[in-house]
Amino acid sequence: MIKEDIFSTFILEDNIKVNVSELNKYAYELKNKNIKTKRIPSTQGGFHSDDLHLEEPVLQPLIKAITKMSYVYCRELKVKEKYALSLANMWFVINNQNHYNSPHNHPFSFLSGAFYTKSGADSGDIVFLNPNPKIEGYWFDGAWKEYNMYQSGSIMKESLTNKIILFPSWLAHHVTPNKTKEDRIVWSFNIQLI
Repeated sequence: MIKEDIFSTFILEDNIKVNVSELNKYAYELKNKNIKTKRIPSTQGGFHSDDLHLEEPVLQPLIKAITKMSYVYCRELKVKEKYALSLANMWFVINNQNHYNSPHNHPFSFLSGAFYTKSGADSGDIVFLNPNPKIEGYWFDGAWKEYNMYQSGSIMKESLTNKIILFPSWLAHHVTPNKTKEDRIVWSFNIQLI
């Protein structure tokens, strides 16, 4: 008997050391200038910035870490060496108490990610949804002794300060409500394969 995983996907997680206080200060400065997105965001109640100017000095250590991690992801995917990666855009979201993000994905991108500069227990976790739309129609919740990657409808990842998560842009996800009185700040981004 041979067991083979088919149609798999993966996320990468790491903790990176960048100056989160500087990033948080920058986020609050832009929020105070009310520079909101012109798109329809997934943010429900929080503040969703417009796309940031990627040349800003305060963003450079984070951009360097994102780029390095993205190439690790691509090596795991076996992307041909002739392709390069380009950071397409970046923005931040500040979710206050009871704010959350509805289910969404990131169209027209290759990889996407989230980096948390102010987050802790109960401040809103990211939930990845199983991309197989048929799973819930055929398999029912009560059948499992425990959930795993084969039959779970979703997988939740705790959002903690200094954590970065990289995932395929097509993978739908949402953020649970912030149950604390503290802001939760996340920096989101999209990467193109060029």
